[in-house]
Amino acid sequence: MILTISPENADRRLDKFLFAHLNNAPHSFVYKMLRKKRIKLNGARSLGSEILKPGDELHFFISRETLESCRKARVFEKTAPLDEIIFEDDNLLVVNKPVGVFSQDGKNESASDTRRLLPQILFYLQESGAYNAENADFTPGICNRLDVNTSGLVICGKNLHALQAMNFLFANRGMKKEYIAVAHGVVGAVGETRVLENFYEKDERRNVARIFEAEDICKPPRFSSKPKSLKTVITSFTVLAVSKEFSLLSVSPITGRSHQIRVHLAHIGHPLVGDRKYASHSERTERFPRRQGHISEKARSCKSEFKQLLHCRRLEIAAETALPYPVGTAWEAPLAKNFAAIVKKIFSKDL
Repeated sequence: MILTISPENADRRLDKFLFAHLNNAPHSFVYKMLRKKRIKLNGARSLGSEILKPGDELHFFISRETLESCRKARVFEKTAPLDEIIFEDDNLLVVNKPVGVFSQDGKNESASDTRRLLPQILFYLQESGAYNAENADFTPGICNRLDVNTSGLVICGKNLHALQAMNFLFANRGMKKEYIAVAHGVVGAVGETRVLENFYEKDERRNVARIFEAEDICKPPRFSSKPKSLKTVITSFTVLAVSKEFSLLSVSPITGRSHQIRVHLAHIGHPLVGDRKYASHSERTERFPRRQGHISEKARSCKSEFKQLLHCRRLEIAAETALPYPVGTAWEAPLAKNFAAIVKKIFSKDL
């Protein structure tokens, strides 16, 4: 059997394409077939690391029955409906993720599909006809992740070209991001803008990050004995409003580290309201007793509504892309009703 690579499937690693094309076969089977020359690229032996080009030919020296058994149509089961669609065209689906929903699977595979965004997206695309279940060569994917307790904009690439292009923008600072956050304490005067630049390290086992000052880099990091593992982390924020106990911030993470906004604000002594993990790691923990949950009496009065107060409000394309979106194309997502109500209650401000 000979399979010709279409433009839609170009620019992929051969092994990644084969994993998708033979989606009912173990990865070990794919590598075995490559090693035994039962799968060739343009008639030559391949390792699997080659990048496919339009018109490339894959030669399968495998029985038709075996090939058919290695392919399985992906049919996505019904799950909770998408909460809010912000934008959709042939390339992208942009949604407003609510609090309590995981962006992807990974470590949270035990979570039900009603609490995972990707299965909701895939079922929606299947039902709308945007995804053909018979196409095993590509599955739409999420381009940016938000923590389970962070709400806001998530972009899904509906085809391989769009997914790769958007992933490139996010990975190379080609996407401007704005988050709305409520932090403990008065961070600064209204209108004041600050840029925080430090060093960062993530303990993947404990799923917690830490910020280091420049003078600390000569000391052994807490999570690693290798100072080289530290990465630069840059966060900019502007103070939108203040009260006696809280600050309303517009935050722009310049780098894209995991938990970046949460750990950076905690590091300067102003953790996010509702962030139980990093409030306890604040540099000024005496202000935020662990057992009190770091929430004041005023905040505690509406604790039934209090979640981690962080929302991805705006994403803007800031670099040229092969997709049909000019620089400056942006999407915005409104705050959830309870978040907006808290902002109104504390700051007498509408967002």
